[in-house]
Amino acid sequence: MSWGDNFVGQLGNGTTAGSVAPGGIRGLSSGIVQVSAGQQHGLALASDGTVWAWGEGSSGELGNGFLNESTTPVNVVGLSGVTQVSAGTQHSLALRSDGTVWAWGQNLNGELGNGTTYFAQPAPVQVPGLTGVTQIAAGDFFNLALRSDGTVWAWGDNRVGQLGDGSTAAESDVPVQVSGLSRVIMIAAGKGTAMAVTRRSFISTQTTVWTWGWNFYGQIGDGTFTNRLTPVPVAGIGAPVVAGIAEGYGDSLALGSDGSVWAWGADMGGQLNGYPTQAPQPTPAEVAGMGSGITQIAAGDGPTLVLYSDGTVYTWGYNPAGQLGRVQVAGLTNATQVAAGEDFSLAIHLTPPIILR
Repeated sequence: MSWGDNFVGQLGNGTTAGSVAPGGIRGLSSGIVQVSAGQQHGLALASDGTVWAWGEGSSGELGNGFLNESTTPVNVVGLSGVTQVSAGTQHSLALRSDGTVWAWGQNLNGELGNGTTYFAQPAPVQVPGLTGVTQIAAGDFFNLALRSDGTVWAWGDNRVGQLGDGSTAAESDVPVQVSGLSRVIMIAAGKGTAMAVTRRSFISTQTTVWTWGWNFYGQIGDGTFTNRLTPVPVAGIGAPVVAGIAEGYGDSLALGSDGSVWAWGADMGGQLNGYPTQAPQPTPAEVAGMGSGITQIAAGDGPTLVLYSDGTVYTWGYNPAGQLGRVQVAGLTNATQVAAGEDFSLAIHLTPPIILR
């Protein structure tokens, strides 16, 4: 299901009219196991390993061989056996079961990772040299990949240090290793800022959160507003084990295994807790009043989403309609996964089976 802005068809419902309430995406009525929201396009992974895309496509981010938008899902060509998808600003990533990474869409900053830079690639190409990958994350013109050996690799735009290798080069069109990270178990990419979670040791369940890149709003979380070219630990997260992370537009989130939510960075639209302060917050603070049973967090360029174990979804952040505070997303009672883009959101909604009598 989808809701929010829709001027290029990013809701996937066959129209370009926005919606304040969740509605179905045309043609994706069953078998969807993961969704991801980019700037103005969406991706869906089906249980058969195929990938579907909709919305803005002028940079080839839909992966169907064309450079035009689509208000309904189209099949990404040439991909099978996919286990994860991730939508970036104007590009897309897919991880296959063999541990290889595939990319398509805009490539002006080397987002494809194949040693080239050109306007657009409308069909998937393999990112060379990356094997054994277990997780991918597409950000704002850059990407991250987590390998099975616990290392992180990055490619694409690097103007604010988001590749994390200590380099001041403007970009890298091939993957480079992020410096100083080992035993990584989780990654996230946002608007020029990247995040990773590491296990403190092979025998410990405790974790450390690391960030690097753009820090104009304090989203690095180290108490400063200085961009970081290599990862630095985030100070002050009260949960000893982090179970989820999310990067938005200048804001960062962490979900503790105890169900606590921690936020830091920009708060211009109330991204941190639903009530705008206009003051950036350069260190993590626990979001009050969240209750228990949180299973996932998601952050976009506008909305922030929280999914509860009972299938309900709450949202806050920038909202052109003007409401403030955390509100429940109406009509979502059996959600299993959420994704936040630029002023639009996605959710997988588990439909109860119809029992014939």
